[in-house]
Amino acid sequence: MDRLRKLLISVMTVALIAMLYSCGGGGGSQVADGGIGGTGVSMGRVTGFGSIFVNGIEFETDNASFTVNDVNGTQSDIAIGMVVRINGSSDQTTATGSAESVEYDSLIEGLIQSNDITLTIMDQVITIDADTVYENSFDATLLADLPINREVEVSGFTDGNGAILATRIEVKSLAWAGDELEVSGVVSAITGNQFRIGSLTIDASNALPIPPEGTFVEVEGNSFSGTTFIADSIKIEGNRNSVAADDGKEVEIEGQITAALDASDHFTLNGQVVDASSTPLSGATSQLTVGRVAEVEGVMNGDVLLAEEIKLQATASERGEIGGILGIGNVNISAGTVTLLGRTIRVDNSTIMESDREDESTFILSQLISSDYLEAKVYPDSNGMLVASKLELDLPPNNHNATVEGTPEFVDGSTIRIFGVTVDTSSVDDYSFDTQRIEVKGSFVDGVLIADHIKSDD
Repeated sequence: MDRLRKLLISVMTVALIAMLYSCGGGGGSQVADGGIGGTGVSMGRVTGFGSIFVNGIEFETDNASFTVNDVNGTQSDIAIGMVVRINGSSDQTTATGSAESVEYDSLIEGLIQSNDITLTIMDQVITIDADTVYENSFDATLLADLPINREVEVSGFTDGNGAILATRIEVKSLAWAGDELEVSGVVSAITGNQFRIGSLTIDASNALPIPPEGTFVEVEGNSFSGTTFIADSIKIEGNRNSVAADDGKEVEIEGQITAALDASDHFTLNGQVVDASSTPLSGATSQLTVGRVAEVEGVMNGDVLLAEEIKLQATASERGEIGGILGIGNVNISAGTVTLLGRTIRVDNSTIMESDREDESTFILSQLISSDYLEAKVYPDSNGMLVASKLELDLPPNNHNATVEGTPEFVDGSTIRIFGVTVDTSSVDDYSFDTQRIEVKGSFVDGVLIADHIKSDD
């Protein structure tokens, strides 16, 4: 995963309940009072299991039905990082809920065309960030090294026009064997029996009629004519401005802003029009911008979601990583914290809990032992407390036992500090520290990270 992190474009990633959320340079959260409760819809990525954690709520699923890619399924078919829709009830005070149904549908099942910083799959541009979950059960190939023509499944947030922020990428096969492929997005550029989703040209001769331009569709097929995808079926998913729920329903959505805040205090999240006028972010055109990930809670008023609370993720410049051997006494289950390299980090229902160990995909704090190696994707909250958007449990690296990544906040001779971690740079020659983000690897000894490797993390 190290190499992937160096390639990441940190555009965004997870939001939620007590976590995220810088709405400006200070790292603070800006939210409206209150929040939703009762029966409604919750849409967002899965961050953990017990029952199922979505948008900071633990939903009990004993009596829930599951639909996975339009087929009846079970909870075992759901994985960390998948974006799901839950119909049910929730209580924001206790951060618990009860799911009536859980629905998952991938955005893409397709072939890699290029892999250079960002992925191109089925002519859709896939952006990856530090919270993207990657699973490859076939071999040890890292996401950054996946070759063309590998078949993968992508879940995430899309603008419908060919740009997707991936929350999960899973390798489905090492080589395409002619099985069904899938791509989702908005119909555009209809010409005869062909149309486009993003940059992908689709021939609908076997699946006519073509829905009107602006319709969000799911297209399936198992063949190409040159670079043109041959559609066997076209399923209408909604209009460009989709509606999350019926009038009066309470809704909570995590997603990517696909249309910026306008003069009417409206913006679009995952295609859902949101009215921000009753929140502190009313008029915040510099913050509610295209590409940011947000979580919105509110009530449907016709086709518009009236926001009661909006949470924005921390900006890329405020994010980073701390990794190291856990050590004795560094997990406080009751407080919901772990301590790495001397820094206490908050963990909550919104933290993605991913295990990269064999036969394990997730974990809980009570399972950790002192010899475990953890990597925490972190950002500071408004009080300066470090919060983990993601915890990765992995085997210790062969060449170091500690790492920190971010922009130095203190530089003095051979000592720097990143996220409060003191770093001794005396063993690293010819490196100057400006304002760029860096990745430091080394050994953690007596409260200091002794650096033996420093690299710019552009």
